[in-house]
Amino acid sequence: MSGLQLWYVVELDSIIMGCGCIARRPWNQSWEVCHGVVHPAARRTGAISKLIELSFDSHRPQPMELGFYVTRNIASHALMLKLRPGVLVGHDGGPDTVDGIREYHLTALLPAKLAGLRHIAPWYARAPGTEVISQHLYPALGLEARPGTYPQTCLSGPASLASHGQLLYCHDPDNSTLTLSGQAGGYLPQPRALAEINSLLRQSPDLQYVCVQILADKLELLAGLVGLGFAITAYLPAWHLEGGARYDCIQLVLQTFASRPRSHGFDDQVTFFDLAYAQLAKRLCGLRLAQAHA
Repeated sequence: MSGLQLWYVVELDSIIMGCGCIARRPWNQSWEVCHGVVHPAARRTGAISKLIELSFDSHRPQPMELGFYVTRNIASHALMLKLRPGVLVGHDGGPDTVDGIREYHLTALLPAKLAGLRHIAPWYARAPGTEVISQHLYPALGLEARPGTYPQTCLSGPASLASHGQLLYCHDPDNSTLTLSGQAGGYLPQPRALAEINSLLRQSPDLQYVCVQILADKLELLAGLVGLGFAITAYLPAWHLEGGARYDCIQLVLQTFASRPRSHGFDDQVTFFDLAYAQLAKRLCGLRLAQAHA
């Protein structure tokens, strides 16, 4: 996930009072509004707000770039809503721990206001039962449900050193988590992708969390992952970049946590996404079944 970071620092009498940054993610030409920190003496002074405003004022995104931020509590999201309203699209399932307790992080995409962002929706974007996409996410993000042909790519994500077959992944043994981070090589058929994911799970029985982002048209793979116990936790419009166009992704998580992660004020949002995406998964698996029998 590394990329060019543009740091902004506030100093007072040669003392750093706060800093924040915007980081570019080259793998999918996105930019993230990263976390800012302030000196204890500068808390509640508006320093973080000013740093974020400075970041936005100085940043000049390219036409195809997609902006986003990841938030861990309702207070930081409320601040962002005042400065540059983002659209929450789901959560990560709670893999990270603070003081030994897991917590949800929610992803918010920034509305696409720049000409030149070519977005292609999956063929089912206007189908009954998928209104969370066409009526909730797309309008808020300024996107239209214009379907088109998707690439053969199955998995999306940044390059990683660890691999299993054609799968790339990042493993965090301390948190017992694994995040699939795309695929290596050329064409990877959906049945083979599912088989390799299943093989990776079997050789890593101690994992408590596995996350994968797939292109939104890969319904055979999605149905197979749901069959393995994965659940949709986020729908990511225009997340994958390939061939000069942006395509939607679906994030799925398999987790076996003993207790529910903390939500830090996001209880209603987490509940909404869990219910909406459970219904979406059921609908998409139904569409896949209809495809198979057509």
